[in-house]
Amino acid sequence: MAVNKDINLQQAYLLHSRPYRDNSLLVNLLTEQNGHVSAVVYVGKGKKSNKKGLLQPFANLQIEIKGKNDLKNLSRIEHADKSMQLSGNYLYSGFYLNELMVRLLPENIPLENLFSLYQNSLTQLLKQNTLEPLLRRFEMSLLAELGLSLDFSELSSPPLDVNEPYCEDVYFIQEQGFVSADYQCNLPSYKRSHLITIGDGKLEQAEVLLTCKRLMRQVLKNYLGNKPLNSRKLFINKLAR
Repeated sequence: MAVNKDINLQQAYLLHSRPYRDNSLLVNLLTEQNGHVSAVVYVGKGKKSNKKGLLQPFANLQIEIKGKNDLKNLSRIEHADKSMQLSGNYLYSGFYLNELMVRLLPENIPLENLFSLYQNSLTQLLKQNTLEPLLRRFEMSLLAELGLSLDFSELSSPPLDVNEPYCEDVYFIQEQGFVSADYQCNLPSYKRSHLITIGDGKLEQAEVLLTCKRLMRQVLKNYLGNKPLNSRKLFINKLAR
């Protein structure tokens, strides 16, 4: 969608908000034109603030942002569409996508492909499509948007060194990629055939999906650090009930 040049509105989604000084909120947004943006928005003292009411997760917004610094001002908000009413694990999954982007995305860099992917992912969550393939594809696309794509291409080729065994089990090592597993490292191992299937974009088989989930957990932890994801706790707490 093109930006309205007269009032400079663009599409956006709220990823996270928290109270800020002087009756304001500090918000993280995924915007169509500017990517991940942090902004301050004054919402006033009333509990029924119009701006606060508009700033709901999973709602397609029209916004105007101003400011030359990294922290912008959110000067105008309108609804482009109603908030998507997600529920259960689909709601928790939406929060998971939001938290991943807040934690990983740099700010003020256009991410048009990711914006479209996020919109499509929300639509699939609303339709309650199968969760695991949706989440895994989003994670891999997010890594690709960050320039951190995994290279699956060499897994189907024999090793260049004739003395190196062609192992079915492989490790993923940061900065090296996939290497044959020698079981001397304290790392998870993955079946080569599963990884080749993942590289081909085929996530239908349950075993392949489980491998992809384990791999994404390992890879994302390298960038998320040891701080746990709050959205993941929602799944854990639900299972504990």
